Amino acid sequence: MDRIRKLELIQRSLGIRHKLKVHDSMKAPDTHEDLAVMLLAKWELEDELRAIEEILADARHATVAHKRTILERGEKRAPFERETRKRVSEQISN
Repeated sequence: MDRIRKLELIQRSLGIRHKLKVHDSMKAPDTHEDLAVMLLAKWELEDELRAIEEILADARHATVAHKRTILERGEKRAPFERETRKRVSEQISN
């Protein structure tokens, strides 16, 4: 999964967390029908948040496995780390 997609998912999860906090701070509805609608909306947000968290956890697990493989082989740096370092040093020099 690319970095941009990860950032999009993290931002979406932060937005959902905020919405859930708003739900928790709202006063309880007056009718059972309103309560049912509110609970259903909250559950949908919680389900989406959980799905995003699982996707990010899987991606992170894959990244950790990749880094572990690199470390076990004895390589000092992964190719993408070298590229990142090069970009950062170029940005600093400019």
